[in-house]
Amino acid sequence: MNPDTTVLLKQVHPEFIPEGNLSSQAFVPFPKDEGTPSYYDGDLISPEDSHRHYTKTFALESHSVWGVSSGEVTAEGLTCRPDPQENSPAHAVVDFSGQPAKTFRKLAKKLKARAIARGCLYPSAS
Repeated sequence: MNPDTTVLLKQVHPEFIPEGNLSSQAFVPFPKDEGTPSYYDGDLISPEDSHRHYTKTFALESHSVWGVSSGEVTAEGLTCRPDPQENSPAHAVVDFSGQPAKTFRKLAKKLKARAIARGCLYPSAS
């Protein structure tokens, strides 16, 4: 993972695309995440392949794939790192654990803005 340029791929559940708009909720860590929500390392897997892996291997729902770079994550005071799993070698995490929980929503909004600036990575807008 390049500390500045790796695009971290986020699978976004249909619930987090209300009325066709990306919600910052997609970037907020859930309690089960223990402060480290899951992403895919875009240096190791494409947006399309990450979507396929997520929906087929894990049988989970994903409306679309959005991305933030590792440099954008660190610019917001967060960290990110590879976290390969047996069934997901491209697994990575964004680590919110060094931040107060009360700031998670604000940070998620900043990540959302960066993801929107990059645009939806899969499926393509065309």
